[in-house]
Amino acid sequence: MVRDNNPGGSSRPYRSFPTRLYEMVNDPLTDSVISWSESGKSFIVWNQSELCSDVLPKFSLGKLFSNFTFKLDTFGFRKVESDQWEYANDDFERGKPELTEEIQKRFLASLSPEAFVFKRSAEDARVIERTRALRMAMKERALAKNLSNLTL
Repeated sequence: MVRDNNPGGSSRPYRSFPTRLYEMVNDPLTDSVISWSESGKSFIVWNQSELCSDVLPKFSLGKLFSNFTFKLDTFGFRKVESDQWEYANDDFERGKPELTEEIQKRFLASLSPEAFVFKRSAEDARVIERTRALRMAMKERALAKNLSNLTL
């Protein structure tokens, strides 16, 4: 997912974790370290130390393998039963980078749309209304004072 208005204000467009991961796995220069599995429906980490020291930083994905695996888990990647560090996600497949836009953080994907609506309590609404009334009264007093100064 590429966004024009990126957080942090740098001139580079924002690229989500799944997008950067896809770019890293798909890069032929990293194949000795991390690459697609034969099926193209998962990826394999071949050299963990080199991944952490060279490849992850190049793709702005940190340096620690534990942080990398935590991020994979957060985005719903699962470890594949194999002798290697192999991970898969239903929306992460070789030749289909557009699928990465479907990958969301698991806690966000599990929330209902209503969870994103901020609801004020009745007490909050009363406090806000009192604050507005006080501001209006202060503006009216300042205006009345200015008008009285003009009539002198």
